[in-house]
Amino acid sequence: MKGKHNKHRENRKRVMRSVDDETAPVLARDGTATAERNAGAYHVPVMLKECCDALITDPNGTYIDGTLGGGGHTAEILRRLDKDGVLFSFDEDAAAIAEAQRRFENELRKSSPQLMLRHENFSFACSIKRDGKPQAQNNIMGILLDLGVSSRQLDTGGIGLSYRVNSHLDMRFGSRDGLPVSELIATTGQGVLEQILRDFGEEPFARAIARRIVDVRRVAPVLTTFDLRAIVEECVPPHLRQQSLSRVFQAFRIAVNNELGVLEETLRGIVPRLAKGGRIVVIAYHSLEDRIVKNVFHECSRRSMPINPDDFDTPEAAREAMIKSTTVEVEPQLKILTKKPLTPSDEELSYNYRARSAKVRIAEKT
Repeated sequence: MKGKHNKHRENRKRVMRSVDDETAPVLARDGTATAERNAGAYHVPVMLKECCDALITDPNGTYIDGTLGGGGHTAEILRRLDKDGVLFSFDEDAAAIAEAQRRFENELRKSSPQLMLRHENFSFACSIKRDGKPQAQNNIMGILLDLGVSSRQLDTGGIGLSYRVNSHLDMRFGSRDGLPVSELIATTGQGVLEQILRDFGEEPFARAIARRIVDVRRVAPVLTTFDLRAIVEECVPPHLRQQSLSRVFQAFRIAVNNELGVLEETLRGIVPRLAKGGRIVVIAYHSLEDRIVKNVFHECSRRSMPINPDDFDTPEAAREAMIKSTTVEVEPQLKILTKKPLTPSDEELSYNYRARSAKVRIAEKT
């Protein structure tokens, strides 16, 4: 038993060294390449082999990488495509697009490139075009959505996603429509602030933090990540601060980008565009995202649904139908391939600790 605990402590130390040491080697026996080569210094792709194995069923099909990030998944998908396969990769982050243009320069220079970069939100994946023409209905073979924030965005501060780096409190991805978090905090009532923290962060100290935000902004505006961090640290016991900081920053990021609404809209919109046998692969990192993916997959896989009285010409016809049955049979749109979500292996966690909360769900068009 003692030896087992010692081994656990050593593994834990090794994991933390790999997190803290940017020069630590990145190793993976995934049958493709090292995670380091696939990601470069930009971002380590999560569950690379598992996701690409599930996604690609026809090497000559049309695929979508909804969250380009550092290009790790995009690189591996491209590697697996045959000559007629095409990949559309989306990202709102201009830096991610610029990095991909550099990394995939040779591919993009081809007369008929297999990679199409799109500097926009993945919600536009439902209306992609090929050779200037709208994609034919029902011919997308797969879409991959990696819902996490890239390591580069967290480590460099940039738009204020990380509480570890002091920067302007913006958090908006790509488009500058809507309010930055600094303005949201300045103009939103205490009750709504509390609701944001509860609904999008599941934060147990939501009320105290919202109250303190209102108190602080009466004296001075909350403009930076460290301003918000100081408020959270005043309201939360020291041993719980890190978790609360993560939840609070997550909550405001989700709010200003409408992330959950965009996710659900995209999942529902892409299902009719999938070819038969086409796959949806989603990597979620917190329960709110995962719940939406699970619910949409479940609804689209149902073989029956409650009778809707509004579907009948008269109330009498609706009542007569409901006497016979309260449900009506429907053709399922999806088949769920993961009864339980896939999670990273211990090997992957040894070199990419940020993957620890990842959950992968997969569904196939029927």
